[in-house]
Amino acid sequence: MSEILISINPFAEFLEATPSRQKNIIKEQLDPDPVRVPYYQLARARMRKSILNNVDLSIIQEAINELNTRKPVKGNWRFHDKINSIAALEKFKTMLFPSQLTECKLEIVKTKVKYLPIHGVNIKVSPNLIFRTTINGQKVIGAFKIHTSKGKPFGHQQSALVAQLLNQFLSTFVAEEDEIVDPQLCFCIDVFAGTTINSSSKISYNMKQIIEVCKQIPRLWDDASASDAA
Repeated sequence: MSEILISINPFAEFLEATPSRQKNIIKEQLDPDPVRVPYYQLARARMRKSILNNVDLSIIQEAINELNTRKPVKGNWRFHDKINSIAALEKFKTMLFPSQLTECKLEIVKTKVKYLPIHGVNIKVSPNLIFRTTINGQKVIGAFKIHTSKGKPFGHQQSALVAQLLNQFLSTFVAEEDEIVDPQLCFCIDVFAGTTINSSSKISYNMKQIIEVCKQIPRLWDDASASDAA
């Protein structure tokens, strides 16, 4: 069996998907589209920059203004991306974030580690940003993941799962000995749901439930691999 690799957002979707959708998620992860259209690329980049600069909303407005100057052909993917990206950025402007993000200086943290292994499944975490700050003299780190799906926003449990896995990833691979992972600073931003859910949430899946889901994936992975080989 080939190594099982699944990105964190599809993994969160997998937990609540129908059996047929679960099979499709695995197929998409096994054979990703090499020319995937980069929807929301500008919007996500500016959201990241905004948060890094203490949730500076002028950066968001500048992005909206830039998108409004674009004149894509009506009906093609750039036309729809412009409309949906502006909607996402407008939603972002109304969202609430932890006070630490608006009050503390954030420093970018980089890591070469990409995957969080859980029961034979390698979950590609890929935070939009890992950051370090100091709170009351203590070095802390956090991270966030942005989810921009207008048609399939995450429920609270799914967002909490993403936040929980971010926390585990930082605790396992990123945090230095003199710093701690702040559960309130590990969060999933679901723009179209209008939610910012952190890993201290009590509505997440527990690790036993996550492992049970991971146990299902190898069989589906094998079936999809065999189907592709046939």
